[in-house]
Amino acid sequence: MANDITGNPLKVDTASSTALSSYNFTAWMIRWVGATTAGHTISVQDKNGNVKYASEASGANYVEESHLVSPKNESLIFNGLKVPTLGSGIIFIYTDSGTPIKT
Repeated sequence: MANDITGNPLKVDTASSTALSSYNFTAWMIRWVGATTAGHTISVQDKNGNVKYASEASGANYVEESHLVSPKNESLIFNGLKVPTLGSGIIFIYTDSGTPIKT
């Protein structure tokens, strides 16, 4: 599988320091599945390198799901997207737009 940011959810399975998108979008949930080893990490950033989400797997077959809506019903706003750290697995980013994100 390869990164796919043309649908919803966005699917990232390959780390890259290059921005996957430069467009703004909001996310309401991030799900990380299939981390293979304890200690593997992810870092989800905007195009400017601001960390929006990071996590560390606690074991094999690790799955984490985080709803990003605040008590004020605000979603996490991204100014572009890059994922420079992805030890293993796939990151799914669910956006509010319901439409594909432009690259």
